[in-house]
Amino acid sequence: MMAISIDAATVHQVERVLARDRLAMPLPEALGRRLGVESWMLTLDADGTLRAITVLGGVAPPGRSLPASEPAMTPASPLERRFALAPGGALSRLLGEATATGQQLADLVLRHDDQAVRAEAVRVAVDAMTRDPALERALLGAVQGVDDAGLAATLAGVAGDQASTLVRLVAEQARGRPLGRRAARVLDRLDGR
Repeated sequence: MMAISIDAATVHQVERVLARDRLAMPLPEALGRRLGVESWMLTLDADGTLRAITVLGGVAPPGRSLPASEPAMTPASPLERRFALAPGGALSRLLGEATATGQQLADLVLRHDDQAVRAEAVRVAVDAMTRDPALERALLGAVQGVDDAGLAATLAGVAGDQASTLVRLVAEQARGRPLGRRAARVLDRLDGR
C-alpha cells in the first residue's frame, strides 16, 4: 500500500473545503468524497488541530478525482514525499510518526549507526519504488550519468564500510527490477569483482 502525505498548505485548503461539507455530512464521508479514497489517516496536534492528512492507497479510484481547484497532493521531489512505515517498527518508534520523508529515509540509510534501522529504511524505500514505477525511474534517472564504478565509489565514500550491506539489501529487495539489476552491478564493483 502506498501512502501520500498532504503538505501543510494543502491541509489548510482541504480543511476549508471540508468545513463547507461538515454541515451536510459526517467528516469521514466528506473526506472520502473529497479525497476520492476510502483509506486515510489524520494527524492532529495536542490542541486537536488538523496538521496532516495521509492518503493510503495513493490514487483515486477510476472515475474519481480531486476538484480542479485543489492542487495535486504528491510532492514533485521523491525526497519530499512521505512513505508509510511499519506500525511499531524500528523507524516508526525512532521517528515517532507513521510516515517518513524520502529525505529522512535516505539519511537513515546512509548515516544511522544501527544496522536494523538502516535495513528497515532500505526496505521502506525499495518497497515504495517497487509500488511506484515512476519513483524507481526517477532514482535510476538521477544516477544514469554515473557509471557503476563511480556510483560504487560514491556510496563507499558516503556509507563507508556499510555500503556493500546497503547495496546488497537493495539488490535483494528489488531483484528482477531495473533497480535491483543496477544495484547488483554496483555491488559487484563494491565487492571488487
